[in-house]
Amino acid sequence: MLFNRIRTLSLYTKNSFRLIVLLLSLLCAFCVWRIAMPCESQQMDKYYYFESGVPTSDTVVFDHIALRPGVYEIRLQYETDTDLGGLCNLRDNSVFTGGLRTNGEHLYSALHQTSYRAWLYESTEELEVVVSYGGEGNLTVTGLTVVETNLLWTRLLTIFLFWGLAALALLTFYYYQQQYPIAENRRKVFFFCTLIGFIASIPYLHDGVISGADLTYHLQRIEGVKDGLLSGQFPVRLEPRWVFDHGYANGIFYCNTLLYFPALLRMLGFTVTESYCIYCIVLNFATAWIAWFCFGRIFEDDTIGLLCSGLYTLSVFRIYKLVITGAVGEGSAYTFFPLIAYGLYLVFATDPHAKRYKKAWLPLAIGYAGLIQTHVLTCEITAFLTILICLIFIKKIFRLPVFLELLKGALAALGLSMWYLIPFLDYYLTQNVHIKNISARTIQDRGLLLPQLAFQFWRSGLNTPQGDNGMQYSHPVGVGLIPILGLLVFAAMAFCDAYRNVKNSQKKTACTAAAFGTLLLLMSLNCFPWDKIQNLHPVSASLVSSLQFPNRFLGWGTACLVIVCGFLLWYWKGRRSALFPMSILVLVIGIATSYIFLMDSVDREQEYFDLYNQESMGFGYISGAEYLIEGTDQTQLTFADPKPEENVTIFSYQKKGLHAELECMNTANYTSYIELPILLYKGYRAIGKTTNTSLVIDDSENHKLRLWLPADYEGNVSIDFVEPLHWRFGELISLLTIAGLPAAAAVRRYRRKKHA
Repeated sequence: MLFNRIRTLSLYTKNSFRLIVLLLSLLCAFCVWRIAMPCESQQMDKYYYFESGVPTSDTVVFDHIALRPGVYEIRLQYETDTDLGGLCNLRDNSVFTGGLRTNGEHLYSALHQTSYRAWLYESTEELEVVVSYGGEGNLTVTGLTVVETNLLWTRLLTIFLFWGLAALALLTFYYYQQQYPIAENRRKVFFFCTLIGFIASIPYLHDGVISGADLTYHLQRIEGVKDGLLSGQFPVRLEPRWVFDHGYANGIFYCNTLLYFPALLRMLGFTVTESYCIYCIVLNFATAWIAWFCFGRIFEDDTIGLLCSGLYTLSVFRIYKLVITGAVGEGSAYTFFPLIAYGLYLVFATDPHAKRYKKAWLPLAIGYAGLIQTHVLTCEITAFLTILICLIFIKKIFRLPVFLELLKGALAALGLSMWYLIPFLDYYLTQNVHIKNISARTIQDRGLLLPQLAFQFWRSGLNTPQGDNGMQYSHPVGVGLIPILGLLVFAAMAFCDAYRNVKNSQKKTACTAAAFGTLLLLMSLNCFPWDKIQNLHPVSASLVSSLQFPNRFLGWGTACLVIVCGFLLWYWKGRRSALFPMSILVLVIGIATSYIFLMDSVDREQEYFDLYNQESMGFGYISGAEYLIEGTDQTQLTFADPKPEENVTIFSYQKKGLHAELECMNTANYTSYIELPILLYKGYRAIGKTTNTSLVIDDSENHKLRLWLPADYEGNVSIDFVEPLHWRFGELISLLTIAGLPAAAAVRRYRRKKHA
C-alpha cells in the first residue's frame, strides 16, 4: 500500500514538473514575441512656466496619459538656469499599490531634458507627470516624450527562463536519482547548504534594501558597469556617466568582476535594488556552498563542513559588513576566504604524495584571484597573513612539491587577474590620484573595545563613530560569542593529555588558525599601537591609513576561529564524546540567536528604501573621491557644456559613453582651446576629422580635458578613450589562463585514465 502511494506521488510529481516546464516554455515564447513587436512613443508639446521664487510641490504639467504595461523612458524637455532646482516624477492613483515604480529625476541646467525609466505593471489612462520646483532660478517645461522599451519583457523572459531551468534541473535530478540513488548524506548537504543560504538572504527578501553607509557607492559601481557595457566598453575601465557625465576611473582601481552579473540584470530590465538584492542572494548561496566544501574537506566530514558553513556564512561580522554597512566589495571578498584556507591547508598540512595534493594550487589560484578582483585592501591583509604563514613554514617551502604548488597557485592567480592588474598598476604609477596622497588618516581610535568582540545580542541603535560613545549605540562589529568560546575552549585543551597526544594535519591547522585568529582580534582593538606603526615610515603611514578601519581584520579573524571551532567538533566526534552533540546544540542555538537578534536590530533601527533607476541616486557620489586626480575640486563638477575660448565657436556637441564629438571653428590665427566636461585620465585621444590628424589635448582647470584647435580650424573633432596596447596584452594573458585551467584538468584526467 505504502509503495503504491509513493509510486503514485512520484508519477504525479514528474507529470507536474513536465507541465510546469511546458507552461514556462509558452510564457518564454510569448515574451520573445512581445520583444519583437515595435515599441510605441508619445510626444506632447506644452509650455508651463513656474513663477520664480514661488516653491511648488508636485505640480501637474502633463496628465491623462494612456499607457499599457511596460518599462518607459520619460524625457521631460525643460529650460532652467539652476541645478537641482526641480524634480520630475510620475504619479498615478488609479493603478494598484506598487503598480508604478519610479523615483524621478532632478533637473540640471546643462541637460535640457530628463531621461529616466518607469516600471508600469498595469494599463492606465490617468498617468500624470509632476514637477516639484524649489523656487530658485527660472524653470520652464517645454515638452514631454514617453518612449516604450522592451525591458519589461526581457525582465519577464529572464524570470521565466530561470524558473524553467530550475524546473528542468529538478526533473533531470529526479530521473538521475531513479537511475543512480543519491546517498543520504548528500541530500542532507544539499538541504542544509540551501537552508543556510536562504537564512542569510532573508534581509534581501524585503520590498527594498537596507540603507548601509557604503551602499550608494556600490550601487553606483553597478550602474557604472552597466553604463560602460552599454557604451561598448568591455571590460569596463572608466564609468562614463559617473561624476555628472565627466567619467570616473573607479573600474581601473576597484575591480568590478563580480558586479558584471547585477549590471547584466540591470540591462535586462531589473531595477537598481532588485539587481543588487539578487546579487547578494547569489553571493550568500555561493558562500554557504564554498564554505561547506572547503571546511568539509579540511576536516574530512560533511557534517562538520555544514556546521562550519553555517557559523561562517551567518557570522556576526559578515552580516554586519554585507547587510548593515553595505560593504559589497569587502563582503564579496569573504566568499573566497575558505578557498584560500583550504589551499594553504593542502599545501602545508597534507602529504605531498597524496593524489589531492596535485590540486592544491587550484583553490589558491581561484581564492587569491577572487580577492584581487573584489577588494584590494582585503587582498593586502591576506598577503600579509600569507607572508607570515610562509615564514612559519619556511623549511617546507624549499621542498619541491610545496614550492611548485605555491608557484602554480600564484602564477594562475596573477594570470587570471592580469587584465585588471596591468591597468591598475599603470594608473597607480603614472596618475597622481587622490588615494596616493592619503597618509595622515589615523585608525587606532576606530578600533574596538575588548568586550565588543564577543557580543552576541545586538541593538545597533545609532551609527556613531567608534570611540565617540564607547560601545553605546555602536554597531555589531565583533565576531560573536560562539567563535570566542571556541577559541577559549581550544586554549584550555592544551592542558588535556588526550589532546597533546594528537598529531595530525587538522591539529596543526587549528593551532595555526588559533594563533592567527588571536593576532587578528588584537589588531582590531583600539589598544593595538596603530598610531606608532603609522609614524615609523612614510610607507607604513600610507598602508595603515589605507586600512581605514581596524575591524577589517575581523574577516580573516572570523575564518580562523571557524577553523578552530571545526577542529573541536572533529576532535569530539572522533572520540564519540557527549561533547559533540552538545557542542552542535550550542553552535546551532548560538548562530540562531545571534542572527535573530541581529536581524531584529536591523528591522528596528535600519531604514529600507527602494531605488528603481540610476537617476534617483544622482551621479556625483564617489565616497572619498579616492580616484580623482589630486587637486580636483569635486564640488565644481556637475553637468556642463563645453567652454570655448573667445575665438572658438561650437556648433554642436554630443557625448555618448567615452566618445564625444563636436563641430567647431577657430577663427583666430593662433591655436585656441575648448575645455570639455571630461575628467582627463590617461588614454583619451582627439582626432580632427577635417584633417584626419591628432589634435593636442592637455590638462586644464580642475583637471578637465582641454582640446587645442589649430589656427583657422573648422570641422568635426572626435574624442575617444583608447586602451593602451599593453592593457590588451593583460587581457590576452587572462583569457589564455582561463582557457588553460580546463585544458590542464582535461590533460590530467587523460593521463590518469591512460595509467589506470
